[in-house]
Amino acid sequence: MTAQPLFRPEFLERTKRMSGLKTDAAFAGAIGVSESVLNKARRTNVCTPAMLVGLWRAFGFQPGEICYIADDGKEEKAAAATAAETK
Repeated sequence: MTAQPLFRPEFLERTKRMSGLKTDAAFAGAIGVSESVLNKARRTNVCTPAMLVGLWRAFGFQPGEICYIADDGKEEKAAAATAAETK
């Protein structure tokens, strides 16, 4: 696996909920991407540069709040375990 930025656990859903935007179309529009790009990000958990910049512009998030870099899957498993512990 190559290094890639992955969203922090449940980041997109928490951000949409906190934004007050009701529809995926409105949320995608606020961050400057299409609904299909948003849905792909949810499926793959990969944070593209466009999503990163859009979330920064729309809501002021810093990159480290949005995502982390995974290079061999260990970080993803650790993040998932941490998320499971906090529930």
